[in-house]
Amino acid sequence: MSASDPARAAAIPSAGRRPRRASAEGALVVGVQIAIVLVVLLVWQGAVVFKLATEFFFGRPDKMFVWLYANTLNGYLLVHTWTTLYAQLVGFAIGTIGGTAAGLALWWSPYLSRVLDPFAVVFNATPKIVIAPVLIVWFGIGVLSKVMIAVLVCGIVAWLGAFDGTKSADPDQMDMVRALGGRKRHVFFKIVVPHSLPWIITTMRINIGLALIGVITGEFLSSTQGLGYLVDRSAKLYEMSQTMAGLFMLAVIAAAQLYAVNWLERRLLHWSAEQDIEISAQS
Repeated sequence: MSASDPARAAAIPSAGRRPRRASAEGALVVGVQIAIVLVVLLVWQGAVVFKLATEFFFGRPDKMFVWLYANTLNGYLLVHTWTTLYAQLVGFAIGTIGGTAAGLALWWSPYLSRVLDPFAVVFNATPKIVIAPVLIVWFGIGVLSKVMIAVLVCGIVAWLGAFDGTKSADPDQMDMVRALGGRKRHVFFKIVVPHSLPWIITTMRINIGLALIGVITGEFLSSTQGLGYLVDRSAKLYEMSQTMAGLFMLAVIAAAQLYAVNWLERRLLHWSAEQDIEISAQS
């Protein structure tokens, strides 16, 4: 067991004894983040009002929020938001789950991993915007093509991240499980998967943005609905307050999903630390 493992194990009961402190620190972080957003909006509004920036190029926060409110009530914004959110969530889920499963599965075959690794790296280096038009031809201009773009973008990153995570597993702990009579599947679920979780969580954070980029790229190229379509159309008409409203909604979606991943991280890493404690107790 590595030197950092006792510290990780000790952190579990410690965290349980101080839930109020962790909650207060979390609330403080969120409060500061909200304050930063408000300051940016106030500076932006002041710059436009006092003619330090032109509304024609930058829009106005007050008009942006008026537009958001009005078009939320009439359902226009909700239609575009749901179109983008649906494609992004489905593409994110399929790509991340499928890519993670593929990356973890390669641990079972070092030979196959050496064969496929160069293909994964090359495909990951290929600009996905080049592939997007091909997928639109194959799957049409509807939501399916946007989903497939997000699946490809997220899948390859999740694959590489999960496989790199398997390489971080502690060889000493794997030998310990084998010495205790454990089989390869026990090594995989008790050691490899828990040690891969930080890598998997990191790729999930990255894939939130990548899935949005993939969907928005598809909507830019060919779409009649979605936040990408809305931003593209309003920018071409120089309706910058509407453009900023679309970008604001994209930022809200990304922030909400980031907090969801952070919540999931706390749960999964807690389970990972419990696995380390179990291995230590058996030794």
